[in-house]
Parts: sequence; structure tokens; C-alpha cells
Amino acid sequence: MPVKKKASTKKVLKKNIKVKTKKKVKVKKKSPAKKQPLKKIIKKKVLKNVLKKVVKKIATPKAPKIKKVIVPQVFKAGENIVYPTHGVGRILTIEKFQYDLVEEQLYVIQFFQDKLTIRVPFAKAKLIGLRNITSKPSMTRTLSVLKQKPKIKKAMWSRRAQEYDQKINSGDIKLLSEVVRDLFRKDDQTEQSYSERQMFQVAFERYTREFAISASLKFEEASTKILEILNKR
Repeated sequence: MPVKKKASTKKVLKKNIKVKTKKKVKVKKKSPAKKQPLKKIIKKKVLKNVLKKVVKKIATPKAPKIKKVIVPQVFKAGENIVYPTHGVGRILTIEKFQYDLVEEQLYVIQFFQDKLTIRVPFAKAKLIGLRNITSKPSMTRTLSVLKQKPKIKKAMWSRRAQEYDQKINSGDIKLLSEVVRDLFRKDDQTEQSYSERQMFQVAFERYTREFAISASLKFEEASTKILEILNKR
């Protein structure tokens, strides 16, 4: 039998190359992007437009406006004043206060007699009866009231005490001087009850403090002068 010759390596390689080239290489084609239906696109656009309009209509909530109570300032910081129910005090400072969306200014007042500090709105100062210290000429005229003899009513003490209390807290310096005049007792006169002495002390101190500031005297000097007037009558 004839012996088959081995095919040369070159021929084998050529055959392999031809076979490979003959095989079709499958290329994966990219799937085309799915097109959204026209109806859905229209719906989305409509929704966007509606949302924009809604956002415009819904305005962001505005910060509530604070109402400012504007009242002219009558007293200054450092000034001495009279508060009818507390007596002589001094305005320490002016400050602002805010409540329930309302802002107003206050007088911060410190009282010498009660050792008390309170705040009074500008708007209520007149209603309360806050006033300036009595002028020197007017204060001098009240000294003539102290020189008079006491005018004591025959009514019961409880009723007289009520009248005296009203005069003390009236803020009227003349009425205050009347209480000092009527409740003062000399050492050789009949002894007073505890409530009478207490009421006299309150009236005397309030009157003396205002007199001292009005006359530019120290409290002790003003007190000595008033007691001299009372003892001479």
C-alpha cells in the first residue's frame, strides 16, 4: 500500500485559518432603547406643569409680623419718679418686652422704701399715675399743711384707716401730707395703736423721700426738718 505523505505544517495552518474565517462571528447587537408611548410622555409633562403651578400657589408661610406698641417716652433712665402705690422710685433703665407678637417698651423701676423692682409699660404709665417728683415750690406749700392742727374724724379707726390708705396710695402729695399731719403724735400725747403707727410710718417715709429729692437734701436731713415742723405746732 502506498504510504500517505504527511501534510506540511504550512498547509495545515492555512486550512485552519480558512475554516476560522469561514465561521461567522456573531456580534451582539445592542437592543434599541424602548421608546415610551406618546401618552405616557404627555402625562408626565402635564403632571410636571401641574406641580409647578401648585408649588407657585402654595406660598411659603411668612413669618408673623410683630406689632410694636409705640408710645412716647415720658421719663428717662436715672430719673426719680413717684408710683402712687409704692412711693418714690428710680428708673434704672428702659427695656423692650415681647409677648403674643406684641412688642413694647418698659420702665424698669426700683423703689427705695419697699426694696422692690418692677416693670411698667409705657402705655400704662399714665393709667397707673406714674408722675415726676413734686417741684420745690409745690412741695414747700405742702409744708404749711403739716403746720396745721390734726383733723381727726370721730369715725371708727377701721373706717379712718381705709380713708388714710386711699390718700397714701393716691399719688397726691397734698393728701399724703394730710395723713402725716393727722397721724403724728408727740411724745407727751396719747399712745397710738400698732396699725396707726405703721400707717404713719409709711406716709411719713414716702412724704420725706419726695421732700428730700425735691429740696436736694439727704433723707436724714429732710426727716429732721419735717419732725421739727410737726413738733412745733
